[in-house]
Formats: sequence, structure tokens, C-alpha cells
Amino acid sequence: MTVRTLCLALLALSASSCSEGPCEDLRCYQPNPCDEDRSCGWLGLPYETLVAPTPPRTGELIRLGEDVPWRGYALRTEPGRIYTFSCTAEGFESCDVYLRSGNETEGFVEQEGSTTHVHFRSTRPDSHFAYVSARPVGSTGTFRYAFSERPDDHAPDAANATRLTPGGPAVPGLLQAGPDTDTFAFDMQAGHAFSAHCTGAANLERGITARLTGPDEDSLAKLSIGVSGDGWTGRALATRTGRYVFQLVSDRTTSLAYACSLEDLGVDDHGDAWATATPLPEGDSVPLTGAIQLGYDLDAFTFLARAGHAYALRCDTPTFSPCRDARILDARGNELPAPVGVASDTRLRVKVEGQGTPGVYALTLLDLGADQGAGPRDAVRVTADVPLTGYLTPAGDEDFFRFEAQAGHVYTVQVDGASVEALLLASPSQSLTRYDIAKVQRFLVDADATVLLRVSGPRAKYLLRVQDVGVDDHAGTPEEATDVGDALRVSGVLDASTDVDGFSLVLEARPHAPRITSRDTKFLLFEADGVTPVPWDTARGAWVPRAAGRHFVRADVFGTFSAPDAYVLELLPL
Repeated sequence: MTVRTLCLALLALSASSCSEGPCEDLRCYQPNPCDEDRSCGWLGLPYETLVAPTPPRTGELIRLGEDVPWRGYALRTEPGRIYTFSCTAEGFESCDVYLRSGNETEGFVEQEGSTTHVHFRSTRPDSHFAYVSARPVGSTGTFRYAFSERPDDHAPDAANATRLTPGGPAVPGLLQAGPDTDTFAFDMQAGHAFSAHCTGAANLERGITARLTGPDEDSLAKLSIGVSGDGWTGRALATRTGRYVFQLVSDRTTSLAYACSLEDLGVDDHGDAWATATPLPEGDSVPLTGAIQLGYDLDAFTFLARAGHAYALRCDTPTFSPCRDARILDARGNELPAPVGVASDTRLRVKVEGQGTPGVYALTLLDLGADQGAGPRDAVRVTADVPLTGYLTPAGDEDFFRFEAQAGHVYTVQVDGASVEALLLASPSQSLTRYDIAKVQRFLVDADATVLLRVSGPRAKYLLRVQDVGVDDHAGTPEEATDVGDALRVSGVLDASTDVDGFSLVLEARPHAPRITSRDTKFLLFEADGVTPVPWDTARGAWVPRAAGRHFVRADVFGTFSAPDAYVLELLPL
């Protein structure tokens, strides 16, 4: 008789001794089927005690009657250490491993082909049991089993944490499959920003949690933790000198290799309040450079804004969003729209604020110069066809320019970003564009004169352009009126809202009905003096000259002006 035959006979004999009782229907050889009731008389096949490391051994699941009992193993462990029980199926599809400690199921299962690993951290000595059965249920055959201790490269608690040195080489680590916590510690001085980075630990959202703590609950400021580049990064400002700790906590189904390093970013380069802000010198172009050391860092600068000057920021690192979004603030912290100007000398602040991403930035504070003129006396001279850039700064700011206009010439004036009005300098209450509603406005003067251009509107940068677009076709006074003789037809173009065209013509002493081709031009008929109106016969719809002779026709704009209006007037004798 072979040893195997003898063992099977003994197992069969033992199986037949299973007494009838309360657990008969539960299969007596299942783990603790009767709980504390020992009257069952059968607790399964004998346990085999394993001590780590136990190299791979061969086991077998056999059929006893209608059932295939599990195989049990008593695992010798020490508290706090990590162990792995492994089972590799040979005669069936896969192992079903069941791990218990007292009345609790525990362990983390990792499947690797036909091998099942159960990882666990021992909480009590010699209190862990592994049970092996087959999948599919009822299968029989051989299997290989082993028991080993997993080395824990970094302790799970702060007391035994691995030390990190700022600026030193990265420390490698391995987050084991199943529950594992690796802890690191380092010293940091108050006021220093630091960055702890772990390459490889990028998938924080997939079973890895990062924690960062300081000497007390108030020792971390501007804390940010998250995925950055190729791994996990934690940044903060140390507000206390002392020992800081960060941990990587894993509950993944597979292991993950990583390497952690620490960088001391030094003292914050620029303060974040009025008292600690970096003062800037005066100048036309003042550079501002710095670094957002933490994801939510804030750098502040102050400068003296001169009355009547306009200021703006230029971002010289446009790919870095905190640079693009830098703002100028007043003493109350209100953001000021660009370009910024003040009515009196005032100290203002520049704010560069992190948006979750650290990096370096470069800005330039531009002094755009003094105001372009506060009134007629200091108005800035402009010439035709030479664009000029200006800035409206404080609320209610107006810029004034002076332009020398020639008699009879028609000019256009346009301001991109603001509004403009043309006035006669000699009589500022007389507007040359009051009724002009076009974007590109027009004006003209009857005699050489200085025209005052007043630019107004919201805070904005603007571009002022004046152009000479030609000569007026007809004068507007009786003395300079266009003489058409005895012709009864006149035509022309009204080039501006204040344009007036005059014609001298000879009429008979009989009614004349007007026929008009025009959009916005109105006509008046006077006697030769240009003052006495010719009577209008409403019933006939005609003018009725008092006597034959020379008369004066006046053409000007009716209502608002939006564009030059070409017109034709015919006088039809009745």
C-alpha cells in the first residue's frame, strides 16, 4: 500500500466520524461551521503551520465522498509586519484563498495569472489562518503554496519615517499591492516654501492618497497637493520651524514604484500685502520679475502713480497665466481697469496671483506719459494724416487736441475706443460735429481757424486720426454763393453737419414749385440780400417771388448727419 493510498484511507475514516448534529447540512469540514459548538466533531483537514519564509510547496485538494474539503494553514506572524500567502493552481483553474484573523476576514487579494496572492499586515501574533479551495467549486488537483514576509521599505508611521534632505537625491520606494503607507519626514524653517515631489505616483485618483502635515495644525500655509507633471507634488509655506511629514497611502491592486525628493524653495521672493510688497522705482518702463513658488502664491509690488499719467502692465511671459492676469489695485484692493490713471499722486499696487500652477514670470510696468491735455490752454497739437495714441484714465477724464483747419476744406475725425467732438477754439460752445452721428465724423470751417478736438469716454486706450478729404463744393454766404445765372437747377453735396451751400440765380416774378432729390437736405429761398425770405404759397406748394431778379438759395442739413448727402433742386415755373 502506498503512502498516498494510506492517507486517503485515513481521511475517509476521519470523514465518516462526522457526527450528526446542528451543522450536518453545513458540511462539517468548512471553516468553523458550528462557531463555538464543538459537538460537530469535525473541523476540516488538519492545519499546517507556516513560518515566513516558507518556499513553494505542493498541496492537493481531494474529493471525500461528495465534497472537496479546503486545506488550512496556520500562519506564524509578528505584529506590524506585512506578509503574503500565495497559491498557484496546477490541477484546476485558480485558487480561492480565504484569510481570517479571529472572526474577521482580512487581506488584500492580488491575482497574477493562475497565482493568487493575499497580502496582509499582521495585527496580532499567530492569529492568522489561510484556507485554500478550488475554482470552479468542487475541482480537485494539486497546487503550489508559499508564505513570505514582504519587506516594507518605508514605515507607515511618522515615528519611523524615512528622512528626506532638501536638495538631496530622490529616495526610491515601492507602494505594495494592497494596503500600504509610506511615510517621509523632513525639517523646514519658518517662512520657507517647499515642494515635495514623487515621480511615478501620478495616479492619485486611482487608489493613492497623499497627506502633508506639519508640527501643528497651523504650520502650513498656501497648501496645494495634487498631480503635477510626472507625479504627485505637495507644496506649502512653512509657518513654523520644525518637522514636517508627508505620506503616500495606497490601496491599489498592483504595486507602484516611485521616487520622492524635496526642494527648499527658500523665502518667498515678494510679499503678499501692502506692508511686505516690493516697492518699484519710477520710470517709463519698469521690469517686474518673480516666481509663483506655490500653486496659490501671491506677489505684490507697489509704485507711485503720478497725477495725470497713464499706467499699464505688459506681460512678457504670456504663456504663464498669472502673468497675463496681473492687475493694478488701489489702496482698498479694488482692481483698476487699464490704462490706470489718478487725479493726484497716489501709491498703487500690482498683484500677481498664482492659479494653482507655479512658475516664473516677467512683467513691465509702463508709464504711458502725461495726460494729453486737460483743456483748451494745454491742448496737444495734431496734424492731418498723422495718427496719435492717447489714454483716458480717471473717470471723467477728457483729452484735448488742437488742429489748424483751412477754410473750405473738409476733414474727417475718428477716435477708435472713445468719442470725439470738434469745436471752434475761439468759441468752444460752437460744435462743428454736434449733429454728426457717424463713426467717422466730418467738419469744416468757413475761414482758417483752430479747431479744438475733445476726446471723452470710459477708461481706454484710443487712436485719434484727422484726415483732409477735399474741398467744399459750394460756399454758404450770399457774397460767395455759386452763381448759376438764370438756370433753374442747382446741385451739390453737403459734406458735414454744419455745411451750408449757397446759390445765386435769377427768377421771374411768378410761382416756382421745387422738385427735390435728396435724403437729408432742406432748402430755403431768399431775396438777393440773403435775409428776406421769398413767400411760400402753401396751396400751390410753390415759392412766389415778389419781383423778378436775383435770388439766393440756401441748402443745409435737415436733422442729424450720418454721411455726405448729394442733392438736386429744380425750380419749376407755374
